Order: sequence, then structure tokens, then C-alpha cells
Amino acid sequence: MTDQEYQKNILMELMNIEEFKIQINSNKSTAANPEPKNIKISKTSLNPYDSKNINDLTSIVHNFLVEKSLKLSNNEINLVEGNKDSKILFFYGYCKKSDTKIIDGEEGVLFDKMLNAIDMSRNDISLLSYIPRQLEDLKDNEEFNLFNQLMNYKLIELINPKYLILLGNFPIKMLLGSDLSSMSLRGKWFDFNTPNDTIPKKTRVLYEPKILINNPDLKKAAWQDLKDIKAQIGG
Repeated sequence: MTDQEYQKNILMELMNIEEFKIQINSNKSTAANPEPKNIKISKTSLNPYDSKNINDLTSIVHNFLVEKSLKLSNNEINLVEGNKDSKILFFYGYCKKSDTKIIDGEEGVLFDKMLNAIDMSRNDISLLSYIPRQLEDLKDNEEFNLFNQLMNYKLIELINPKYLILLGNFPIKMLLGSDLSSMSLRGKWFDFNTPNDTIPKKTRVLYEPKILINNPDLKKAAWQDLKDIKAQIGG
């Protein structure tokens, strides 16, 4: 059994453990952890795989944070930015606390230029970060990371893109369970599917903007990757 198959088996087992089916105490929300507005909270599950759509999954994320007394932003959690119906999903690692959108600031400017170079914009793609924006403080929380891995797998299944673009090393490690770098994996297409999805996604690794800003000599390879992506998706 490969490491990836072992990881998938463990995750499938975890989906059925009782911890993810605890009844949520409706009084858990406090002044420190208020319920965001405009979210209909289901009080029945902490299991991401109980969700039927992205709104359900967002509610389950909130349930988990409240049940585990983890830090929760006053703002509504937005798991996906851009076009949720796009056939191409760009998967980022995690944002800075000051970011107002996924891939912001100088990195965001470069990311927008990268998309524009292949005649695309944020409105043409689905964009998400492995650690949801506003939850960056939980990046090293083991309990959250276990839940979050299942959540991200389910989120990919709900979006159901045809193409999956991994930006940088963090999503490679968390999604693929690999310590290989973006430098090692870029330049080729491969298939990836979540533990509960039998339809593989055509997957490509792309240098994240931060790497390109710090290493301008990599931009030529990144441009070639972008051209290959455009040719593959027919954009």
C-alpha cells in the first residue's frame, strides 16, 4: 500500500467517527465567538461529508469552530472566491492576517497579471486557500488541521472542477501528502482525486506569486506553465 493510499484509508475511517457527528450546543456562541450573520447554522453535524453544497459546508466549519472553542472571526467565512462554477480551480496555501482576499497585496497584483497573461481574471476561476482566509491562526492547530483536510477534500468535490492548479508547496504537502516541491512537480499534468471522488482532476503545479517575487529567474518557467495551462483548458 502506498503512502497516499494509506492516507486515504485513514481519512475515510475518520469520516465515520462519532466526534464528527456530535450534536452542537446552541448556547456555545458567545460574545467572543459570535455567529456570523447570513449563515444558517445546522446544529447536527461536524462532518464535512454531510454537506450537500458550499453553504452547508460553511455552516459545518462554523459548527466545528464553535464546538471546539476555536477563534472565530466576526465576519462571515468565505471558503471560495471567484466563480464557483468555473471548470478551473486554483488552490492556494494560506493568507496573511491582513489580507482582504485570497492572494492579496503585491502577490495579488502579480497573480492578477499571471491570469491576465492567459486572458483570464479572478471572475473566470474558482480560488480557495487550504487554510480558509480569516482562520490563519489555526494553521498549527492539530485538531483543526484534521478537520480541515476533510473539509478541503469535500470542497473540491462540491466545486467539482475539471482542472486543479496547485499554487506553491503548502497545498502540495497538505493535499497530496508529498514533500516534493513545486520546482519538482511543475511542468507536467497529473491526475488527482479526493478519497471519495472517483473522477480524477487534471492537476498542475504552478509557482505561487511569492516565490516568483523572491526569485524572478523562475518567471520564464512560470510563463511556460501558464501557456501550457491555457492550451490545455482551451482558454
